[in-house]
Amino acid sequence: MSSKMKITRVCQFCQNEFTAQTTKTKFCSLKCGSKAYKLRTRQSKIAESNRQTEIAKNPNIEVIKTKDYIDVYQASNLLGISRRTIYRLIERGELDIAKFGSRTVIRRCDLDSFFSIPLDQSLLRPVQEFPGLENCYTITQIQQKFGISPGALYMLIQRQGIAKYAVGKFNYVAKKDIDIIFNARENEKE
Repeated sequence: MSSKMKITRVCQFCQNEFTAQTTKTKFCSLKCGSKAYKLRTRQSKIAESNRQTEIAKNPNIEVIKTKDYIDVYQASNLLGISRRTIYRLIERGELDIAKFGSRTVIRRCDLDSFFSIPLDQSLLRPVQEFPGLENCYTITQIQQKFGISPGALYMLIQRQGIAKYAVGKFNYVAKKDIDIIFNARENEKE
């Protein structure tokens, strides 16, 4: 049954004025109706994608804290460390896991107990005070005085556990530490 009503409307898609024959007509043509549908569909897909991205970026830490078992991804978000670091802890046997097929899960109590292990104070190096510029060599001075390459010097300092002090743009090393090492090497050569 056709209507003989003539209602002036504005198309909700193209904003052009048109004459409608019903009170429910929203678009001037099938083409505008199809374009509006596609636009709504596209916007809903984008909104859903953005929502999923937000969930992935900001997992609800409080929900993770209430779970008894969490996966490696959740553990990395909870602790603020990379998944690779957690896998390294697992490989070294420092963190207990359970496997469900290919999925790795960690008990929350194991994760909490891992961080409650008391720190062995004997492993920490004592903090050394800066001896003063007059009692230090710069890295360049050491290289020139003892004829050592930069790479070899850095490896030597690291291997011997010698403290470096950064002052401005220069790195300083205590003269007594360097002299002990190079005097010992000269004595070995003799």
